Amino acid sequence: MRTYAREMAFCKVFESLFDSTTNVDGIYDFTSLKNEEDREFATTLLNLCLEHKDEIEDTISACLKDYSLQRLYRVDRAILCLAVAEIKYYKLTPFKIVINEAVNLAKKYGTEKSYSFVNGILKNIVEEN
Repeated sequence: MRTYAREMAFCKVFESLFDSTTNVDGIYDFTSLKNEEDREFATTLLNLCLEHKDEIEDTISACLKDYSLQRLYRVDRAILCLAVAEIKYYKLTPFKIVINEAVNLAKKYGTEKSYSFVNGILKNIVEEN
């Protein structure tokens, strides 16, 4: 299921925010995903996040008013990175689905205000693109 694949990719993006020297081989371990298509989807999202990290962070930063990217809660930052990668570079998933999936991740892993913050930032990004 794509929701779970997206969640696994989020976990890897979150992990990479703590250590930029993360073992590249280990970060691509999606063995918990039983379906090959889901493993490919998760790997593609992770690759997009890592390959376009600077552009993704610039896109997010442009929507932050009084905050810097480094001040964001890391869960929110990882969710936003994943969603922006999917919106800007994957382009096969409708924006509404990407935003909905990101909001659900924020509800599950973030603070009580994370989901509305993530929703607002992503809507701004979609409107600007």
